[in-house]
Amino acid sequence: MAGYSITQKILTVINDLMETTVSVIYPYKGVGRHFRKYNGSFADMIYKIKHRGYLEEVEIEGERYLKLTTKGKLKIIKKKFLGRWDNLWRIIAFDIEEAKKKTRDVFRSKLIDIGCKPIQKSVWITPNDISTELEDIIEILDLKNNVDYFISRAITGEAKYRKMFKIKNK
Repeated sequence: MAGYSITQKILTVINDLMETTVSVIYPYKGVGRHFRKYNGSFADMIYKIKHRGYLEEVEIEGERYLKLTTKGKLKIIKKKFLGRWDNLWRIIAFDIEEAKKKTRDVFRSKLIDIGCKPIQKSVWITPNDISTELEDIIEILDLKNNVDYFISRAITGEAKYRKMFKIKNK
């Protein structure tokens, strides 16, 4: 998890545990061992992360559990680094109405986080395979009807986009 903040690391571990055990039970049994090298207690870190709105407590049948919020789920989606380019361009086009301006702004911010750059305000491009991350963002933000995703071998002005992403010519 190089390049991730401590918050992202904690949220990722909690998210991974949630996928295998449905929830993480209070008082975070077993989770803290992943973070022994960091200063401060694990409970203090969890408190701060909850205070920032990335986690929430829920009570189920008298037991308290931690749950990632929408903000927490978005926080752990991280940019993939471009390795060897597969010669495919990924183009994202979206139409998100003004009534959802905040969601639109968050969506643009997450596109930047996963390595996309704007061609126009609502058309973005990347040479990276972001399919999984984009699907997660679209699901979390409930934008299935607002976003289209294209994969293309050829685009006009390719030299400009190669330069934009620092991809050397063939």
